[in-house]
Amino acid sequence: MCIKINTTEMSRTKKEVKRAEDTVWFGKYQLCREIGRGRSGTVYLAKHLELEEYRAIKLVRKDSTDYKQFRREALILKSIRHPGIPIVYDIEETPGDGWFGIIEEYLEGSSLYALVSCMGHLSKAMTVSYGIQICHLVIILHSARPNPILYLDLQPKNLLVCQDIVKLVDFDHAVYVDEAKDLVKRYGTVGFAAPEQYTGGTLDERTDIYAIGAVLYYMLTGTFPDESPIYPRALIDKSLRRMIETCLHPRPERRYTSVDQLCQELEQIQKEMREQERGLFQKNQASSLVISVAGTSPGAGATHVAIGLAAHIQRCGLTVVYEEHNSSGAVAQFAACEGTEADSCGIWRIRGLPMLPGYGSAVQLKPHGYPVVVKDFGTDQEAFTQEQADGRLLVATSKPWQWETAADVIKSPGFLPGTVIIYNQFSGQLKERLPGPAKETAAFLMPYFSNPFRGTQAVQKVYGAILEIWTEQETGGGIQLYLRRIKVFLQRIFRKMTGVQ
Repeated sequence: MCIKINTTEMSRTKKEVKRAEDTVWFGKYQLCREIGRGRSGTVYLAKHLELEEYRAIKLVRKDSTDYKQFRREALILKSIRHPGIPIVYDIEETPGDGWFGIIEEYLEGSSLYALVSCMGHLSKAMTVSYGIQICHLVIILHSARPNPILYLDLQPKNLLVCQDIVKLVDFDHAVYVDEAKDLVKRYGTVGFAAPEQYTGGTLDERTDIYAIGAVLYYMLTGTFPDESPIYPRALIDKSLRRMIETCLHPRPERRYTSVDQLCQELEQIQKEMREQERGLFQKNQASSLVISVAGTSPGAGATHVAIGLAAHIQRCGLTVVYEEHNSSGAVAQFAACEGTEADSCGIWRIRGLPMLPGYGSAVQLKPHGYPVVVKDFGTDQEAFTQEQADGRLLVATSKPWQWETAADVIKSPGFLPGTVIIYNQFSGQLKERLPGPAKETAAFLMPYFSNPFRGTQAVQKVYGAILEIWTEQETGGGIQLYLRRIKVFLQRIFRKMTGVQ
């Protein structure tokens, strides 16, 4: 028996697509745009006209060969109630033209695939945290009564990360355990489908366990596992390697016997990591850790550096949001290029990084609750100095003819002690030395980097050194402990990157 890897698309003409996007479906849903395709149908974003809420609608024709699986998916989702699994509200039919639709909860977030593609790979802390959540979702399916459910296509594109909460979508491969043996066609995704999905072997809970191991490997390395996966020592330690190898064993009987057993081992790793950090982090802080960033002059690169800092903190395994407190409109421009949309708090997740644009004082938004906030004030020196921040970063250009501007800012009465200054190096040809004004405060020369979401090792080293300075400052109990937690992560990451033990 052969496995069918590529998804089949619903047969339709361009005229039908345009009609779907311009028409009110089922008398109450205004279709906005296509947001995805699965084996059994195409998914659209739609707005309920009366409730003014967004829904996800999966459409398929009744005469489609996958209509039976389409109905099975609806019945499976109807039987599950969990925050990480979309709610099915209804099944609708359009009289006359044979369209059927599953009306589902619309989930806001980025796929795990998009997140890893932007970040390269995730930290151990993030991988373990997401891995535990994935296990909990699969356990819900495997423990369903009276009929356990097999997901059979666990892969990064079917996992959404919504403010660090993992959600499972696209159930068009899922089947009840007692029906798995009767499957004539088998589907899956290369690199994540277990060997028995190719060979016609028995499908059971261990088939999903194989896929969990593949997803863990993908999060840690940023690559799909093949027949002989490579386990970089700098990214995967012995405990995680043994765990992943057990999941990916080609013989099902050599894998974990249940997802719960795998989950317990992940939770033990997480417990050990937290015990190592005990006393270094106060969990219930009254407010967020705020880091303020500003530039000494237009074009100094404050936004570039601020985004890079937020992305660096996120790679350390912490939840962070970048806030735009200037009139540049950079976040909106990024969002337009990426084709993303804001969540209910007005936050865009761009290349995996939560970003809040500057909406202006007239717009009232829900509090987002992110524990770390990087605020970008552009060149607004007054707002930068007045903001109550736990860390301050001033960005200047390393061009010699602009050093005097930086020196004037540093020597001004409003300059706050403890502010760290970065001299942004726009060209690798400039001499790598700190300019004269740098002697007045802690200062660093930032190497040139074109992608703020994914800096080089040298750039990460600068950010790490800055965070370490703030850690040593007397910034106050909870905040100081929080910064020390960042330092712990950084020390581990640098040891792995450099091979120093």
